[in-house]
Amino acid sequence: MDDVVHAVGAGEVPLAVWHDGRLSIRYDRLLVESAQRFPEVPRLEAADIELFDLLDELAESERFRLDLDLEVGDMLLVNNHAVIHRREAYEDFDEPDRKRHLLRLWLTAHHRRPLSAAFWGTGRPDELSTGRGGIAPADVIVAAREGTRPNAAAVR
Repeated sequence: MDDVVHAVGAGEVPLAVWHDGRLSIRYDRLLVESAQRFPEVPRLEAADIELFDLLDELAESERFRLDLDLEVGDMLLVNNHAVIHRREAYEDFDEPDRKRHLLRLWLTAHHRRPLSAAFWGTGRPDELSTGRGGIAPADVIVAAREGTRPNAAAVR
């Protein structure tokens, strides 16, 4: 059975779900607080704010926080269901050849974390109820076209 903690918002989306012995979390305090501008969104209560403050405090603590300085050519892959992450403010360069260039790629993993249907909340069309998406690796696309499965040993 899944243990679900709900955040407020259109259609009620859970903040966190325990499923198959793993905690999957979706935390975007700014988004949740921003939704408060809509009258149909339930008001945050003191306990909600206390929970968000605790999450922020834990995420900022030396015990859990990891600071990275990415350099040109570096790549960072993050599982959005397992890691709370953010970036710090930065000042960009005026010169076009020195400007920050960041690309986001949303991948579908071969051996992805199992997620409960409850993780996707309510108010979604049935075809989106799994919440998955992104770009499948090339060998998955080729295998699907050929009607075969990707070689699991080759992708580990």
